[in-house]
Amino acid sequence: MTNVTIDPLTRIQGHFRLSTEVNENGVITDAQSSGMLFRGLERILVNRDPRDAARITQRVCGVCPTAHAITSANALEDLFGIADQIPKDALVTRNIMQSLNMIDSHATHTYALWLPDLVNPAYRDVFATADNMGTMLWRELLHRFAPLSYKIDGISIPPGQAYVNAIKEKRRLHGSIALIAGKMPHQMSTIFGGVTYKPTVADIGKLTYYHQQLMDFVDKYTLGIDHSTWLDNTYRASSPQRAVEFVTGHLQELTESSMSSNDFSYSAGWGDIDMLLAFGSETIGEDILGLPVSFKFDRTGTYSDPANIGFLSYGAYYDVENGDGYDPLKFGQNSFHKAAFITGSLEHKKFDHMKITEEVSHSFYTGEGDDHPFDGDTEPVRNADEIDYHGGSQSKYTWIKAPRYEGVPCEVGPIARMIAMQEPLTTGLMNTFSDNGHPAVNTYIRMVARVQEMLILLERLIQWVTSDLDPDGRFSVPIDMSMAKDSQGVGLWEGARGALGHWIKTGTDSKVSKYQMVVPTTWNASPRDSNGIPGPIEQALIGTKVSAAENMLGIDNSNPTGILHTSRAYDPCIACAVHTIDLRQKDGKGERVFDIV
Repeated sequence: MTNVTIDPLTRIQGHFRLSTEVNENGVITDAQSSGMLFRGLERILVNRDPRDAARITQRVCGVCPTAHAITSANALEDLFGIADQIPKDALVTRNIMQSLNMIDSHATHTYALWLPDLVNPAYRDVFATADNMGTMLWRELLHRFAPLSYKIDGISIPPGQAYVNAIKEKRRLHGSIALIAGKMPHQMSTIFGGVTYKPTVADIGKLTYYHQQLMDFVDKYTLGIDHSTWLDNTYRASSPQRAVEFVTGHLQELTESSMSSNDFSYSAGWGDIDMLLAFGSETIGEDILGLPVSFKFDRTGTYSDPANIGFLSYGAYYDVENGDGYDPLKFGQNSFHKAAFITGSLEHKKFDHMKITEEVSHSFYTGEGDDHPFDGDTEPVRNADEIDYHGGSQSKYTWIKAPRYEGVPCEVGPIARMIAMQEPLTTGLMNTFSDNGHPAVNTYIRMVARVQEMLILLERLIQWVTSDLDPDGRFSVPIDMSMAKDSQGVGLWEGARGALGHWIKTGTDSKVSKYQMVVPTTWNASPRDSNGIPGPIEQALIGTKVSAAENMLGIDNSNPTGILHTSRAYDPCIACAVHTIDLRQKDGKGERVFDIV
């Protein structure tokens, strides 16, 4: 048995450590997911004016601050009892800001953080087994997806065309958010009671222009075909089977044209998503399309025991068809993002936030466990010698807590949302894997779900901008601070990476007495619980082969692509947390103790 540890995992947000045990067959048999930051924002909010929360909680993350601002506003509007009064146009504006931020996050992860994995040097040798076709494909991958400052065998590789162009679009997306939110990251517009800025007619015109520029990029680079044609035949397909038939038929045409010419360029019709769809999966690429080689991402990141995993979506985006107001506990009942708990066997159940608990048996916190967030605490261990990341699965090994839904670890994020809404392409591909005797959920489907959700949101965004937003409407309601006395509120929403919840309680002075956040990566990167059940990323790593293309060219623990692809597909985010710790103090026995500043 060989220990393979990646510390830190790069091309994510934050400091993340993955420790694995790999057997003589190159299969991961054990894994520990360690968040390396203390996240102290819940403690900072105690005894503060609750109205500060929408500003402070955004500092959890510079990538998805809009989701935290809106989630906090939802919790405060529940706390103050005014959720049913929030003006429709304020809700539309929040929808616009949230969709822009989610699209930005998905695009950043896809193009800047994950697709560069396709040019790992191991795949040069894998694709060389396909002779000239593989050599030409490798060159095309480098041309598209090579990141900045990249070298192979000491030779500098120019940054890829898709990579560079995507960075330009990211700048456009940030500008779009800042147009109506004041700035990005950490926007200033969302407050409890509504928003602070009324978009003008000129703003709407600019957003429409920005959207058109984005769609030009999507059509030319991401898809290679018109986005309306794509969505008509996938998202709006009459059945999951028809969605898969459209995609495989489209890929078959491209494959037949390129197998003789070995031309996989944009001019030959190959969009970026086509490259992932065709060559990312053994089932789709080799078994259905007849390609000689694939990345085999559909064999990595699977779950071996359906009883020990679930999929969770809170639902997001306000239903603005019925005018003002919303119910903070009924997201997903009418909007296109659905709220649901889906079991590992893909059974859909009604979501109830009171079934959420967090425990800390393997985390660097004190306390017992199984607390609902309304009753939870964030109390770190105080003895510095207790912080040991090398103790293994039986010890405490992470700053991340272990949330569970009815005692079950849950994957959250694009795939959970796509399953909850029964999106045809995602569910159709999952059915295809199951029909061929393979796990329905894997690294490949996580990435496809993220891209598909981005495309769906791009279409929905323009409706909110041009049809639903009235620049002459109302955008806020007044608040009386005394309304928060001895109260509590819950904010449920979806960040780009998944289910995001804020829970708040106040005392007789109307100030915060308790504030708890359960963020998406807390779900995905959670450690084992008191029953010894690993979190989602840990489960997905266990059973995955450590080297490229299912150890196709042998075992190489020095280049563990199986760990890199699997973990990065969840888009972990552990960054931007407050983690100020003073190690200078000692207790009465001379032992070092933490002083949380």
